[in-house]
Amino acid sequence: MNKDFVLRKVCGLNVVLPTGANVKEFGGALNLNDTAALIYEQLQAGKSVEEAADALMEAYDVTRETALADVQETIGSLREAGVVA
Repeated sequence: MNKDFVLRKVCGLNVVLPTGANVKEFGGALNLNDTAALIYEQLQAGKSVEEAADALMEAYDVTRETALADVQETIGSLREAGVVA
């Protein structure tokens, strides 16, 4: 997890913002839907992929397979954006 980003709720939106020197490099913000925000929070708290999937299953009525796929897809998108390593 890249600790140079924070998740904040801004006007009802989940927004990942860069901090410190990262502000100049990143040059913006990343909007997350509620599912992605939940996954991001789990990862930021040091939870594993499986634990993040468990949190999705608890919050939403989805199967383990769907939850794991959503977590993996979200991690891929966050990596692509440079938010996670």
